[in-house]
Amino acid sequence: MARPSLTFIAVAGVAALAGAVWFFGYRRTPACSGDGRYMATVQQCRAYGVDAGICASAVEKARALATKVAPRTDAAFDCEVRFSECFAGADGRFTPTPSFCLAPGSAEPKEVRYLEYESDRLNRKKTREIRID
Repeated sequence: MARPSLTFIAVAGVAALAGAVWFFGYRRTPACSGDGRYMATVQQCRAYGVDAGICASAVEKARALATKVAPRTDAAFDCEVRFSECFAGADGRFTPTPSFCLAPGSAEPKEVRYLEYESDRLNRKKTREIRID
């Protein structure tokens, strides 16, 4: 059986290294890439220096999306046990509070997600991000 050439092995090694660097580099990119900021409330938005009207609009849009898509509970206690933070909707039911990315000059929330608690095999409480957009 013929042995592969040294050039082939070198090229394959460089390609594998480049693929690994690309994979691990993009896997660890922050949730809000670019110049955007990650936030969940109007106060956090205002702390970044964004206009109050834009902040209120973005938070309401993110909450409206969460109300449509995320699971809701009838009691605040049930919601707080299952999710990290909750808010009461117009119908009195509780929904997980969404976090989102707001790019500069935009009023549209992007990368909307909420945190849900789950237990690992040792019954330790962990959080898991659920993306909803």
